[in-house]
Amino acid sequence: MLISFIFSCLALAISPGPDNIYLASLTSRSGKVAGFSFLAGLIIGSFIHTIFLAFGLNELLISHYIFFEIIKYTGVFYLLYLSYETYKSEISNFHLDKNKDEIQNNFKKGVLMNLLNPKVFLFFTVFFPNFIYSDTISFKFQILSLGLIFVVMTFIVFGLIILFSNFIHKKFSSNNRFKIFAKYFNILVLLFIALLILFTENNLTLTN
Repeated sequence: MLISFIFSCLALAISPGPDNIYLASLTSRSGKVAGFSFLAGLIIGSFIHTIFLAFGLNELLISHYIFFEIIKYTGVFYLLYLSYETYKSEISNFHLDKNKDEIQNNFKKGVLMNLLNPKVFLFFTVFFPNFIYSDTISFKFQILSLGLIFVVMTFIVFGLIILFSNFIHKKFSSNNRFKIFAKYFNILVLLFIALLILFTENNLTLTN
């Protein structure tokens, strides 16, 4: 069961999705430090989702429609804000990825984009319980261990994406046309994620 889970995590991380596409676009624009800062935020967010699932806190979002909607619309407005912030930024800020404030901002962005995306919450709630591997080990421990495996697999694949995208950044970072393209591609990805979140519905129900 664990082997199946590992390969499933690898397949999910490799498959094109909002997180890895945005990670690639961010790194291509701002470099590997920005990419790894954002990835660190995603990992922290994933740990929090894992803890919520392990301790049953996810049931709050399933049983209370208003909580789910608050997270959804907060996520949409946050992504719209990030899109506007990126639009207002100058392409001369292309090399600020090693600035301490930028590192903190990208880390915070990774955490919030993960936690304010109800699709991620639904994914953890539905996906992880399918890989419970023991009748004797506690549910909490198994979910936490699966979360750790998920994070490690994600870090490996996303780390490779960052390194490849950083190669593009180094190669084209002096090209103004590429800077402009990278900036607006970042905006389009953020708007696309916002649209996905906007149309996310909570179809899960609690069973006794």
